[in-house]
Amino acid sequence: MSVLCINNLTFSYADKPILEQFNLTVPLDGLTALSGPSGCGKTTLLRLLAGLETPSHGTITGISPEQITILFQEDRLLPWRTVREHILDVLPHGHQEEADRWLSFAELEDSADLYPAELSGGMARRLALTRCCAYGGDLLLLDEPFAGVDAERRARILERLNRQGVPALLATHEPDVVEACQRQIILDGSPLTIVS
Repeated sequence: MSVLCINNLTFSYADKPILEQFNLTVPLDGLTALSGPSGCGKTTLLRLLAGLETPSHGTITGISPEQITILFQEDRLLPWRTVREHILDVLPHGHQEEADRWLSFAELEDSADLYPAELSGGMARRLALTRCCAYGGDLLLLDEPFAGVDAERRARILERLNRQGVPALLATHEPDVVEACQRQIILDGSPLTIVS
């Protein structure tokens, strides 16, 4: 099994330290929850892993940014594309059957022809998450993937996500999501520290 290793990672915004000599080792297997208060540095950590920010010191080994797919806190949907088109856009061959499978994954089968402006916040979030999963990668970085999604639906989608077999790091506040993951890393900060 591959392992993600973060060694002595240091990063600041302006003069504010977000990570100082931060260390973490995570197996690249199953679902790992990163839980902690808003502003502690979870999103910054995901952005560093994805190569969207550059640390001033330290290394990340075990996976490269090219192997990573990230779900941002913002849905980043295209207003001129339907739900189905958002899924088809990221599939390698644009197969309708594959798109149908992902619509079912997100429980959006009845909303396939709707545009983002016609979706509730939870529906838009499910679409953004599913588009990320459908795009694929060797590691998914999911920033608040279930914001606005009801607990019962979260549980069902989490089960499907786990069955996909792609390792994922989930930055989340929902206790039920944290409990459903194979491992939990409780964080605090800033600067970012591991509580347990």
